[in-house]
Amino acid sequence: MEFHQLRYFVATAEELSITGAAKRLHLSQPALSRQILALEEELGVALFQRIKKRIHLTVAGRFFLDRARQILCDAETSAQQVRERFGDAKRTIRLGFLTIFPDDIVAPAMRALRKDSSRTDVALFELSPKAQLDRLRDGELDLALLGNIADEDRSRYTVRSLMRNPMAIVLPDDHRFAGRKQLALKELAGEPFVSLSDTIFPGRRQFLRGICQPQGFEPAIVEESDSLPLLIAAVSSGTGVALLPVHSSKLPHSGSVFVRMKTPIVHAEIMAVYRKDSAQGALAALIEHLETSARAIA
Repeated sequence: MEFHQLRYFVATAEELSITGAAKRLHLSQPALSRQILALEEELGVALFQRIKKRIHLTVAGRFFLDRARQILCDAETSAQQVRERFGDAKRTIRLGFLTIFPDDIVAPAMRALRKDSSRTDVALFELSPKAQLDRLRDGELDLALLGNIADEDRSRYTVRSLMRNPMAIVLPDDHRFAGRKQLALKELAGEPFVSLSDTIFPGRRQFLRGICQPQGFEPAIVEESDSLPLLIAAVSSGTGVALLPVHSSKLPHSGSVFVRMKTPIVHAEIMAVYRKDSAQGALAALIEHLETSARAIA
């Protein structure tokens, strides 16, 4: 398995189009298809389903996507550390983030930082919350953008709130409440719930229960998903209902609907998380720009 094959796979998985991924990677479509096929043969499983000239991630492909991103993150982080420590590379801030943040929070902040300092780069790594916290602990990330996290992590790092995003109820589009504009959470008592995995999203189960229990019921969690797209896919397939920040509705969610939660009024925090006493110079400036970007869409 080669690193370039992992990059090709991640690009194809994000584009869900050989044409779009080939254009992004500056490759011919046949060359990209050959590399994806070689990776699948090496792994011994299909990563994509090809249906009516369109491609979709298989269950194995969805499982492998997060792992491939993490491998690429580790490789790039190690290389950058060597260049900075032993070469003449300029300062690079390593920023971890979730799927929903790059276009409206991260990109404007990076543009503003580049205007402030031409001697600073930002390396971006799309990682799960658990992977971000692990790499933050090990010094392989400088800054993580996360949602709600466990109390122990709040005490371990400096946590700066960037914005508060109202929670929405995610329902299959054929659910009896799918046509509602607003919904009280207590109306979902007895419904099966899909949650984000507590292993990958630390504190998520505690957060969900903390919302439901004051409404008089314990959420019946029937499945936990390793990513936001997988959770939305589970809801769309009819596995259960879910709670997600309204901001997540910008992700593709064919087969499901986002309904505003009328009561209780609950918000998810979007936070910048970093090691204590590390927010100096360019890192401090980047955090300020991220806060400005977040305020603009709050």
